[in-house]
Amino acid sequence: MALIWRRERLVRLAGPLKDNDAQVKAPERVEEVLEHVRTAAEAQDGDPTVVEATYRAMIDAFIDYELKVRRDAETQAKLEAFARS
Repeated sequence: MALIWRRERLVRLAGPLKDNDAQVKAPERVEEVLEHVRTAAEAQDGDPTVVEATYRAMIDAFIDYELKVRRDAETQAKLEAFARS
């Protein structure tokens, strides 16, 4: 759990730094990570299908969360800009 919470904190920090949803989704990076964990699972006699499915579920959840964080930050910045005008 500690690693998941750590990842959540990092996502909260990174989300507002991304310029758009595509930077958050980064499908090429997702595929790199999944290939890496499949290879690691095979090297340790694990089931690469189970490992990939588990990682994919986590990645999808964190992408959804990061999109929300990014959009919330974007909305807040617009509101603050409007308040200053």
